[in-house]
Amino acid sequence: MARDLEQIRKNYAEFDDYKIEHLAKNEISSLDPEIVSIIMGEIKRRGLDSNLNHAIEAQILPLTEKDLNEMKAKISNLSCPECGQRESVLVGTLIREVRSYILLTHYKTSSLISCQGCAKLKIKKARISTALLGWWGIPAGLYRTPYAIIASLNDDKKRDTQSDAILTNFATENLGEIKTNWNNEALLVDFIRRKNSQ
Repeated sequence: MARDLEQIRKNYAEFDDYKIEHLAKNEISSLDPEIVSIIMGEIKRRGLDSNLNHAIEAQILPLTEKDLNEMKAKISNLSCPECGQRESVLVGTLIREVRSYILLTHYKTSSLISCQGCAKLKIKKARISTALLGWWGIPAGLYRTPYAIIASLNDDKKRDTQSDAILTNFATENLGEIKTNWNNEALLVDFIRRKNSQ
């Protein structure tokens, strides 16, 4: 095993900085402790952002409710990734949209993290788009369109619980990225903007 670890160490030494950073932010929980140690050694050897070690620790240690709440509060108090305003807290919103192209119907649900004003605007645009473009697919568009519109209207009644679930899910899935950029809000906002557009 020692020889295998030495070969792995050599392989990791050839990785680009970007790949090492990606592993530290996103894949630590799936790696053996020996490999994690190698990655931490590479971070130190290359002089990469020391916050990557915080990201690694956050992914290795059990996530406490206190840590989760701190991350959700951090996200909620950032500038809106959609409009840049900082006047209200960020919320998580579920967007439902149907588009049909005669034989093809595409039903998409996506999560959005933004201020409430931007969230309402995105919901409105998705509902209008669904109402205008969802019906044209036969047969799926004929039943998915009303379903999406009704489900979207029902979402209005549970916005707070949906928001909390979306923020919780975002925080747990992106733990490494959040911890690495904890003190750089511009990078966090940019990361959320990129996630919103996926």
